[in-house]
Amino acid sequence: MQFRLEKRREPSKLMSYATPVAAVLLTMVLGAVIFSVIGYDGIGAVREIFLTPLTNSYKWQDLGVKAAPLIIIGVGLSIAYRANVWNIGAEGQYIVGGLAGTGIALLTWGMTGWWILPLMVLAGMLGGMAYASIPALLKTRLNVNEILTSLMLTYASVQLIYYLIRAPWKDPMGMGFPQTRLFSEAARLPTIIPGTIVHLGVPIAVLVGLVAWFIMSKSVFGYRMRVVGAAPHAARYGGFSENRTIWLAMLVSGGLAGLAGVLEVAGPFQRMVPGFPTNYGFTAIIVAFLGRLNPLGVIVAGVVLAITFVGGEVAQTTIGLPNAATGIFQAMMLFFLLAGDILIKYRLRRVMPQATAGTA
Repeated sequence: MQFRLEKRREPSKLMSYATPVAAVLLTMVLGAVIFSVIGYDGIGAVREIFLTPLTNSYKWQDLGVKAAPLIIIGVGLSIAYRANVWNIGAEGQYIVGGLAGTGIALLTWGMTGWWILPLMVLAGMLGGMAYASIPALLKTRLNVNEILTSLMLTYASVQLIYYLIRAPWKDPMGMGFPQTRLFSEAARLPTIIPGTIVHLGVPIAVLVGLVAWFIMSKSVFGYRMRVVGAAPHAARYGGFSENRTIWLAMLVSGGLAGLAGVLEVAGPFQRMVPGFPTNYGFTAIIVAFLGRLNPLGVIVAGVVLAITFVGGEVAQTTIGLPNAATGIFQAMMLFFLLAGDILIKYRLRRVMPQATAGTA
């Protein structure tokens, strides 16, 4: 008995919205089974990772701080993926954006003024855009696959961090630790809720999602991205340049990744450290697809993935779950999501084996 995939006449819109919910639920069920089999409290793992961050009010501030970079990067990636431009290197652009903002913070160390933070934000966005322009240039000029180039540049950016904080940017008063000096007060993001760690980057992330939704649904830019991604031949006939769209998609996604980087280094970290690369850029890929490449959906998806980050930290201390557990749950979520997307567009059709000539 054989099966083959047969394309559906029209994908179900209901299923396209139900698939992310089903992916999360299946991840919880399979995760409980897997961790129970390998000797952990599987049900407890699911409870601590997915429920505790929601029921424990002390963890809500952590959710906002973790969700902010995921939302900002995820929004940028959703715009690029709408145009079928596959920027996989948002982690590298996030890192370079953080480095660019750090450079401004160190140059202005000891100074005061309202202009320092906006200058850091501008530098971070320009840094992310510049780093994203490398795969864009290679794609449009030499037709080099942007998946490979953007991904490989991520590892180069990590080495750049290690070099800078061990040599030219190393804190002279840091007792030998590889880190920069603590930013001045003017270079740090202010908290918006006294007594918490919720900083200004959290409402900025929500604002980015809302503005991106409006642009993608109401502007010529958004129409260009959707048309080029859905029907490239029709887009060319309509006068939309494919190369220009690639540049726009890479610059927007890279700029937003850089924005997330500078907000992160000026907010929770307040200095550049080796632990700055936190895989937010890679996790934001899941966020973009879980949000159905819709900026409003990305806001919700960012919160969902932030729950797994915060819950993973809780599970490590309460039931001794390994640090890799968070990545396992996130990977399962992506697997179920992509599998569901295939079944939305295709159906499994049973193929009866053809009778041989002798049998006939």
